[in-house]
Amino acid sequence: MHEYDLIADWYAAQRAGPTGVPEVTALAASLPAGASVLDVGCGTGLPLTRVLLEHGCHVMGVDSSRELLARFQANFPHVPVSCAPIQSCELQERAFDAAIAWGVLFHLRHDEQEQAIAHIARALRPGAAFLFTSGDAHGSIDGAPMNGVPFRYHSYSIDGYRDLLRAHGLTLETTHTDPGGNVYYLSRKTG
Repeated sequence: MHEYDLIADWYAAQRAGPTGVPEVTALAASLPAGASVLDVGCGTGLPLTRVLLEHGCHVMGVDSSRELLARFQANFPHVPVSCAPIQSCELQERAFDAAIAWGVLFHLRHDEQEQAIAHIARALRPGAAFLFTSGDAHGSIDGAPMNGVPFRYHSYSIDGYRDLLRAHGLTLETTHTDPGGNVYYLSRKTG
């Protein structure tokens, strides 16, 4: 996203905390040794890509912000990355044991979210987990600016995400909200 290019230094400094770490740690611990994980909206890679790598996962990062990916590559020079929107990124079908998308889907309009979920689902192996964050009420809102840059957010309801996931071969297993108000969706590819 162009907006993240504008705030890359600020974002890199702000995103060093533990938000999302317990959820990604639990996911990584559930995966087989050497699992292949797609990190959608990987940003700088800190802290979530680091968690995956520390658990022995093989990670591919995808982000549409060149500035954030430059920082990712400085942090993890041997991890492959793709600079593209997830809905049009080239991915091999059935290549990943899991995917995460922390803080990215809600930046996409509803039609783009559907394209992104469909694209991610095709890249997952049967039984693979897909952990993502988004809102839990259907609609679109203007959020508070980050470092002076405005952002717009889009979400489905929990039932809306359940239906959307099901349409692309994924089953919603659980949702929860962390102390910071981030809503997590854990789904699994059914076939």
